[in-house]
Amino acid sequence: MLVERPFAALYPFAFALAAFLAAALSPLAARLAQRLGVVAAPRADRWHRRPTPMLGGLAIFAAIAIAFVVVPQPLQEDRYERYAYLVVGAAVVFALGLYDDLRRLPPYTKLLGQIVAACILVFGQLHLFGRPSISPVMAPFAIIWIVGVTNAFNLLDNMDGLSAGIATVVGLTLFGSSHLEGDRQSALIALIVAGAASGFLLHNFNPARIFMGDCGSLLLGYLLSGLTLLSAAQSTRGVTATLLLPVVVMALPILDTTLVAILRPANGRSIAQGGRDHLSHRLVALGLTERQAVLVLYLIAALTGLLAVGSHLLGLWPTLAIWALLMAGIVLFGVFLGQVRVYTEADFQRLDSGSVIGRMVLGGRNLLYKQQVAAMLLDLLLVMASLLAAYLLRFEGRLDPLFLSQFARMLPIAVSVKLAVFLALGVYRSVWRHMGLADAWLIVRACTLGTILTAVLFLAIFGEASLPRTVLLIDLLVLSVAMLASRRSFELMHHLVTQSRRDDVTRVLVVGAGDGGELVLRALYRSRRRAYRPVGLLDDDDRYLHRTIQGVPVLGPVSDLRAVLEERQVDEVVVALPTERQAQRVLRECEALGLPALDLASFIKAELQPGPAAVSIGS
Repeated sequence: MLVERPFAALYPFAFALAAFLAAALSPLAARLAQRLGVVAAPRADRWHRRPTPMLGGLAIFAAIAIAFVVVPQPLQEDRYERYAYLVVGAAVVFALGLYDDLRRLPPYTKLLGQIVAACILVFGQLHLFGRPSISPVMAPFAIIWIVGVTNAFNLLDNMDGLSAGIATVVGLTLFGSSHLEGDRQSALIALIVAGAASGFLLHNFNPARIFMGDCGSLLLGYLLSGLTLLSAAQSTRGVTATLLLPVVVMALPILDTTLVAILRPANGRSIAQGGRDHLSHRLVALGLTERQAVLVLYLIAALTGLLAVGSHLLGLWPTLAIWALLMAGIVLFGVFLGQVRVYTEADFQRLDSGSVIGRMVLGGRNLLYKQQVAAMLLDLLLVMASLLAAYLLRFEGRLDPLFLSQFARMLPIAVSVKLAVFLALGVYRSVWRHMGLADAWLIVRACTLGTILTAVLFLAIFGEASLPRTVLLIDLLVLSVAMLASRRSFELMHHLVTQSRRDDVTRVLVVGAGDGGELVLRALYRSRRRAYRPVGLLDDDDRYLHRTIQGVPVLGPVSDLRAVLEERQVDEVVVALPTERQAQRVLRECEALGLPALDLASFIKAELQPGPAAVSIGS
C-alpha cells in the first residue's frame, strides 16, 4: 500500500535526482548517437552550424523513468493507476520518436502514433473504475489538445536550448499550479519532467553539444500536455478556470505553432516543411543573438507561468482580466514577429502565380498584412477586458452575484456600441507605425463617445438606478490607455529589440537639439533600413544642456564634438543645426576626422530611399 510522505523532502529530491540523471546521461547519449551515426548535419533550413549528435531524448527518458520509480509515489492505488496510462502513452511516443530519429518515419505515420498515444491517456480517464475524470464530450478535444501540444514542442526544438528551456518553465508552472490545487501526484511528476529537461539543458544551451531529437521533444510535449489535462481534470475551481489553465500554461508553444501553421501555407510552403520561420528565428532576424532570442522566449513563458500559478491566489475574475490583457500583448508580439521578412521573393512569386482560389484561401501577400480586421478583434478583447478590470478595481477584486449580473448586462452593450463608434470615427484607418498626436486624440475621443453612448443606452434600458457611473469612468481610462498602448506596441517592441542588439548597430551622435534634432531622433527610432542607437546630442543652447530629448541626453556644447566622439565610440554623425554655416563647419570637422556625417536633409533623404527592412509594420 502506498503511503503519504513529507512533500517538503520529496519535491527537491525528485527535481534534483531527475536533473542529475539527465545531466549525467546526456554525454553518454551523445557518444551513442555518434557511434550509431545519428548526427544532425548542418542544412540550409536548419539553424546549427556544425554536426551535432542527437538522441538526447534517451537521457531525458531514462532520467524521468528512473526518478519516477525511485521517488515514492504518495497516492492511493486507484488514483495511482490514472497515471499509469500517462506512462504507457509516454513510452509509445518515446519509441515513436526514437524510431524516427534512427530510421525516419513519414509524417502521417508519426501523426498516427501520436493519436494512438493520446487515445491511451484519454481512454484511461474515461474508463478507469467506471468513474470518468473527464466528460465524454471533451474526449475529442482532449485528443486534439495532446496531439497539438506534442507537435508544438517538436516544432519548438528549432534552436539551441529552446524546447528544453520552455519545457522546464512549463513543468515548474504545472508543479506550482498542481501543488496549490492539492494535486500532489501531478505536481511531483511535473517536477520530475522539469528536472530532467533542466539537466539536459546544461548540454543543450547555446552552443549545444547534443540535440534531444524527436524522441525527446515528442516525449516532453506528450508528458506536459497530459499532465495539464490530468491536472485540469482534478481541478475543483470551476469550468472556466479548468479550461483557462492549459491555454495559459502552453501560450508560447501554441503561439509558435499557430504562427507557423498560418504563415507557411500563406507563403506557399507546406506546414510539414522545415524552415527558419519560428519565433526564435524571427527574433534573430531582427538582430538579437541566438541566446538573447531564447531568453526572450523564456521570459514570455515565465510570465504566462506566473499568471497560471498566481490565478490560485488572485481568483477567477482578476485572472481573466489580467489574462485578457496579457493575451493581447502576446498576440501583438506574434503579429509583430509575423511581419519579419524571413521568406524569399520566390515564395511570394510562387504564391502570386497560383490560382485565384488559392490566393483567396491562403491570403496573398497583400491580404496577409491587412490589419483592420485583426485590430477590431483586438479591440473587442480590450473592450471586454477593460470593463471587467473596471468592475474589479471599483469593487476591490470582489464581484458578488449582483455585480456579476450588472456586468453581464453591460458587456454586450459596451462591446456593440464602442466598436461601432470606433469604426464610424475612423479609428481603423490609421497606420500604427506613423501614429501621432492626432491619432491618439482620435482614440481618446472615440473611447469617450463610446462610453457616453453606452451609458445612455444602458440608462434607457435598465434605468438610472442600475447605471454604474464610477465603473464607466474607470473603464474609459483603462480602455483609452490599453488602446493607445496597443497602437504603440510595435514601435516599442522594435525599439527594445534594437536596443538589445550587441552588434550590427550604428551608434549615432546628433548635433543640434532643437526641432531638427528631435526629427532626427524620431527617424532613428523608426528606421527600418538600419539599426540605430542614438548616443547623445550636442547643442550650444543653454536651455538644452544636461537635459534629455526623447530619453537621449544632451551631452554638451558643439565645441565638445571631438571629446564626445572618442568617449562615446560614435559611428556616424547627423548634423541638425539651424544655420547652414554651423552645419558645414561640423561636417568639415567630421570629414577631417574620417567620420561619416550627414546634414539633416541628406539624412532624411537617405531614410526615405527603399532598402532592406528588418520588419515592415502595416496599418
